[in-house]
Amino acid sequence: YNDAGKVASLLVRKGLVPTKLDSEGKSAFHLAATRGNADCLEAMLAHGVDAMTKDSSGYTALHLASKHGHPQCVSKLLQASCPVDVADSSGQTALHHAAISGCIPCSEILCDYKAPLNIRDKSGCTPLILAAKMSHSELCQYLLHRGAAINSRDLQGKTALMLACENGSVETVEVLINAGARVALVDSMGHDAAHYGLSTGNALIQHFLQEAAQRQSWASGKAASAGREKSNTPRKRKAPLPPPGTPGQEDQDAYEEIVRLRQERAQFLQKIRGLEQQEKERREQAELDKGSLRSMEKQIQELEERLAAREREKERLGKEVEALQSRLSSLENEKENTSYDIETLQDEEGELLEFPGAELLLSKKTLSPSAEELLATLQGQVQSLTMQNKELREKIQASHHLSAHPSLGSLLYNSLKRELERLQAQGAERGKQSPATEPSGKGSKEQRCAEQQVQSRCEMRVPLQQSHSSREQEHGTELAEARMALKQAQAALEEREQQVRELQGRLEAGGAQEEALREKAALLERCSRAEAVAEAMRCEMEAKTQSWRAGNAPNVEPGVAEQRMAELTRQHGELTTQLGQLQEVLGRREAELETLREQLAARPVGRKEHEEVLARLQQAQREAKGQVSLEEHARATAALQEQLQALQQRADRLQAVAEAKGHEAARLQAELATAVPRGEHEEVQEGLRAEAAALSQRLNELSRRHEKTCEEVFKVQRQALFMKSERQAAEERLAAVQKQLAEARDETRRLQDLHGHAEDSARLITELSKEVFRLKEALNVLTPSSSLLALFQEMELQHSKVVKLYRSHLLYAVQGHMDEDVQRLLCQILKMQRMQEQGR
Repeated sequence: YNDAGKVASLLVRKGLVPTKLDSEGKSAFHLAATRGNADCLEAMLAHGVDAMTKDSSGYTALHLASKHGHPQCVSKLLQASCPVDVADSSGQTALHHAAISGCIPCSEILCDYKAPLNIRDKSGCTPLILAAKMSHSELCQYLLHRGAAINSRDLQGKTALMLACENGSVETVEVLINAGARVALVDSMGHDAAHYGLSTGNALIQHFLQEAAQRQSWASGKAASAGREKSNTPRKRKAPLPPPGTPGQEDQDAYEEIVRLRQERAQFLQKIRGLEQQEKERREQAELDKGSLRSMEKQIQELEERLAAREREKERLGKEVEALQSRLSSLENEKENTSYDIETLQDEEGELLEFPGAELLLSKKTLSPSAEELLATLQGQVQSLTMQNKELREKIQASHHLSAHPSLGSLLYNSLKRELERLQAQGAERGKQSPATEPSGKGSKEQRCAEQQVQSRCEMRVPLQQSHSSREQEHGTELAEARMALKQAQAALEEREQQVRELQGRLEAGGAQEEALREKAALLERCSRAEAVAEAMRCEMEAKTQSWRAGNAPNVEPGVAEQRMAELTRQHGELTTQLGQLQEVLGRREAELETLREQLAARPVGRKEHEEVLARLQQAQREAKGQVSLEEHARATAALQEQLQALQQRADRLQAVAEAKGHEAARLQAELATAVPRGEHEEVQEGLRAEAAALSQRLNELSRRHEKTCEEVFKVQRQALFMKSERQAAEERLAAVQKQLAEARDETRRLQDLHGHAEDSARLITELSKEVFRLKEALNVLTPSSSLLALFQEMELQHSKVVKLYRSHLLYAVQGHMDEDVQRLLCQILKMQRMQEQGR
C-alpha cells in the first residue's frame, strides 16, 4: 500500500500502463489520486503518464484528488502541467469539487494556480454557490477573500445567500451578509432570502437578514439623497433631472411596506404550520385508531383462519383415522382368511386320519425314534409359537380396537397341540394292540400310500406353520405400527380439538350474555310449565271430585225437575239454615271437646274417670247425631213424601253409580298423591327458584358488563365524533387560512409589481447616473490626465503579461521542460532585470 518503489519497478520492468481502465472504469493512476497516494502518483507522473486521462465518469486525477481532499496530490498534478480549469462531464472544475468537499488547502492551491473563481457548471453553480449550499462557511470566506462574485445566481436564480438560508447555516449566512450579499434579490420563483429563512424557522438567520435589509435600505436612502444634492448643481443643467426627492421616498415606503407584508406573511405561515402540525397529529391519531381497528379485524380474521385450519386439520385427522380403521379392518379380514385356511387344513388332516391304516402308521411312527424326534420338534415349535401367541395376545389386548376379537394364534396352536396329543394317544393305543407280525401285501400297500400322504401333509404343515408365523409377526408389527399411528393421530386430534374449543370459547365469549339470557328464559319457562302442570292437575282433581259429588246426588229427570224446582229451592234454603245451626252446635261441642282434652293433657286422670268421661262424651255425640238424623228425617219425610215412589225405582242404579264414582274418586286421589307430592313439588320449586336467582345474578353481572362495554363503545364513538368535528373544524380553519394565504399571495403579487416599478425607477436612476458619468468623461476628455491614465493602464497590462509569461517559463524550467528558445528568452529577461537594477 502506497509503495512508490514497487510501483516504479513494475512500470520499468513489466512496462505496465497506469492509465489503463478496469471493468469499473478506474485505473491505477485514478485510484492513487482518489486514495491520496502522493508518492505513487509522483512515480507514475515521472514515467510520463498523461495527467489529462479521464475515467469512465469523466473525472481526471485532479478532479478526484480535489473531490477527496488530497492537497499533496493536487500540488503534484498541477506541477505536472495539468490544466487547472479542465471540466468534467457535468461542467465542474477541480475548484467545484474542492468547494463541495470543503477542502480549504486544495482550494488555496488551485487559487494559487489561477483557477477561475466564477466559472459555472452545467447547473449554473459557481464554487461559492456550491460551498454555501454545502454550508462550508470558512471556504466561503476564503473564496470571497480571493474575489469570488457574491451575488452570482444559478439556473434557478438562487444566490449563495438563498441556498445558505435554505440549508439553515447561520455561520455561512453571517459570512455572506458581512461580505455584502444583497438580501432583496429574488429567484425565478419570486422568493427571496427572507422567504427561505422563514421556511427554516431559524430566528438568528431572520435577525441577520432584517439587519442587512435595514442597512441596505439606509445605504440606498443616503445614495438617493447624495444624488439629489448633486443634481442641484448648475453643472448638471444639460442632463434630464428626475423629480427631486420622489424616487427615494417611494422606494423607502415601498420597502417598508414589503418588510411589513413579509412579517405578516411570516406570521401567517407560522400559524398555517401550527395548524398543519395539529392536523397532521390528528390524522396520525386517526391512522393509529384505524390501524388498531384493522389489527383487531386482522386478529379476528387470523383466528377465523386458524379455526378453519383447525377444522381442516380435524377433517384430515378424521380421514387418517378412518384410513387406519379401514387398514385394521383389512388386517382383521386377512386374519379371518388365515384362520379359515388353517381350519380347512385341519379338516383335511381329520379326513386323513379316517383313511385305512393311517392310525397304524401314526402309531408306528410314535414308536419309532424318528417319530419321537418329530414330536419333540413339533412340541418345541408349539411351545415357541405359544409364547409368541401370548405376546401377540397381550399386544392385541392393549388396543381397544382389537379387544373384542379372539386371538387367532392361540386357537391355531391350541388346536395343533390338542391334535398332537390325540395323535400320541392313538399311536400308543395302536402300539399296544398291534400284532408282532407284518401286515399283508394289501395292508402294506395301503400303509405306504397313507404314509406318503401323511408325510406330504407333514411337509406341507411345516412351511404352512412357518408362513403363518411370519405372517403373524408381520401382522403384529403392522398392528403395532397402526396402533402407534392411531394413538398419535388421536393425540393430535385431541390437541386440535382442545385448540378448537379454546378458539370457540374465545369467539363465543362475546355471546355469553345472550346465552345466559336464553338460559334464564328457558329456566323460567320450565318453572312456569311445571307450575302450570301442577295447577292443571289440581284443577283436574277438583273437577273430578266435583263431578263425583255431582254424580252422587240424585239425578232427577228433566220433567220432574221442572215441576219441583221451587219446592227444592225452598228446601235447600231450609237445609242451609239447619246446616248452619248444626255447624254452630258442632263447633261448640268441638270447643268443649278441645277444652276437655287440654284439661286431660294438663292433669293426670284416673282410668275410671277417663272411661266415664269418654262414655259420657260418646253418649252425647250419639245423642247429637241421633237428634240431627231424626230432625233431618222428619224434614225429609215431610218434604219428599211425594218423591219417594219415583226415587225408589232408581235407588239401586244411583247406588251403583255412587259406588263407581267412589272408586274413581279413590283412584284419582291415589293418583294425585303419587303424581304430585307437595314436598317434592316444593323442593323442585325451591331448586328452580335458586337456579333462577343464580341466573338472575349472572344476568345482572352480564348486564353490568354489557353496560360497561356499551359505555366504552359510546366513549369511543363520542371520541370519534369529537375527532371528526375537530377535523371538520380544522379543515374549515385550514380553508380559511388557505383563503387568507391566497389573499396574502395576491397582496404579495401586488407588492412585487410595486417592487418591479421601484426597480424600473432605480434602473432609470442608474441610466441617468451613467449618462451623467459619460458627460463627466466628455468634460474631462480634454485634460491630459486621461491620456496619462490610459498609458499607465496599458503599461501595467503589458507588465502583467510579461510577469505571467515569466512565471510560466520559470515553472517549465523548474519542471525540466524548457527548450532553447525559451531559455534564450529567459536569459534576455534576466539581463534586462539586471540592467534595470544597475540603473536604479
